[in-house]
Amino acid sequence: MLYSFTHQDALPELQLLKGLEIRRNREPAFMAEIGQTSVDEARKRFAAGHKAYVAYLHGLPTAFGWVATHTARIGELNHEFQLPARHRYLWNFRTLIDFRGLGIYPHLLQAILKDELTNSEQIWIMHAPENTASERGILKAGFTLTGQVSVINESEVIFTTGSQAQPLEEVLSTFGFMKSEEEPASCWNCSSPYLKNRIPSCCCAPRDMECTRNLYAQAELVL
Repeated sequence: MLYSFTHQDALPELQLLKGLEIRRNREPAFMAEIGQTSVDEARKRFAAGHKAYVAYLHGLPTAFGWVATHTARIGELNHEFQLPARHRYLWNFRTLIDFRGLGIYPHLLQAILKDELTNSEQIWIMHAPENTASERGILKAGFTLTGQVSVINESEVIFTTGSQAQPLEEVLSTFGFMKSEEEPASCWNCSSPYLKNRIPSCCCAPRDMECTRNLYAQAELVL
């Protein structure tokens, strides 16, 4: 699912979360540790122009996320794209397990929106269709649903529009997606061959069923 936020959009008011502070982080070693990746990978991200934001609750790191400013890659779809000037793409968000369920995620998103919109025009974010935890947080932060992204024929990344708020041609041009009239996939776990952590049992259920969403709800992970 693809969402966007622009200068014309209003930030909804969130319930105050006492002790929460959100800051930029520029330390590869710290971001590698909190994100469970290598220091070399974190260095590469910073060198490529990505920014890291970390949420702290009473001084303890609780959540993080990355902001792409030039190029980005959606590993779960094996899709790379270059962002237009003054566009941003939010990716690799995670709330640490001891702090889930507190509502930190939408606060982190809003803090990034406020900071990044000082020198950008449009900010994008995406999540797998089965990731309802991210869906709730993204909508709560104020993003608008643009449409659904799927993989068909095991390799083609397509986009199915879900809102008239964003011109379809602009979305396709920005991300290099293919326009399609085909039915979008109900989850990436079954439709995308590029997932590394695939769940063996998935019903690829309709939207009113759980499928593998419980897993994502617990992970609170944004791609």
